[in-house]
Amino acid sequence: MTPTEFLRALHDEVATHAGVGHSLLGRMEIDPKKRDDFRIFSGQHYPLVGTFTRYLELLLLSAPSSDAKVWLAKVLVDEYGERSAGQDHAAHYRIFMRACGWRDDQLDSISLHPAVTGFIADHLRICIEEPFLVGLGAVGPGHEWAIPTMFHDLLRGLRAAGFAESEIEYFTLHTEQDIDHAAWLEEALARFATTPEAQEQVRRGCLLSLAARERLWWGIADKINAGRMRARLPWAVSSTAGSEQTELTLREFRTGIRFRCDIPATVRSQAGV
Repeated sequence: MTPTEFLRALHDEVATHAGVGHSLLGRMEIDPKKRDDFRIFSGQHYPLVGTFTRYLELLLLSAPSSDAKVWLAKVLVDEYGERSAGQDHAAHYRIFMRACGWRDDQLDSISLHPAVTGFIADHLRICIEEPFLVGLGAVGPGHEWAIPTMFHDLLRGLRAAGFAESEIEYFTLHTEQDIDHAAWLEEALARFATTPEAQEQVRRGCLLSLAARERLWWGIADKINAGRMRARLPWAVSSTAGSEQTELTLREFRTGIRFRCDIPATVRSQAGV
């Protein structure tokens, strides 16, 4: 396929993937969420927001050329706060967290569903171990093409739950910016996805990311449903109670992340020396 044909087909695949059209998002009117539900949602989603820049930074290290780094650098500038009054996106998200009832000193101690920590671990692995174009497929089509659709559904639920526009600016801002990011990505992919091998790598990264996203939404749905049951039947034990005892907090998960840089020898070793 030509790059244009490949990108068109990949757009369609992303749009119809279960990770993008998950029932947690699509049923916002049929199964309306309350502020307490979004409190649980925000606690599980926050770790992703604070880690996205790390994926891009890791890919910058493995990018094969300056041309390959341009899109990543432009997105990073936005993520660091260029178009959000100097606030990086994690800081912007904390406005929403406070509106949900969280205090800043609680955020690192929220127990995280394994699908949440698994999502981050999967993407760290992709960006470190996989070829550059697989990583680009994960953070590009897997994120930037998917997020506007997912956040559009979330915004309907957030507004119905009574959040003020000032409290959910992270989602409206991100939706707008990701349209720009997607356009920049189109330029990068059109330049690099020119061979069957390159296209396969981009698509594989995209689908790996979306599969992790689908697992994430199921995990957050489990958390919301368990929280609803505890609120209605405080005497009951949820089906997730046992597994919750082994969940990591964000602080615990972060302590397990290690990045390594091997410094090569500065001269060629001599045999027998």
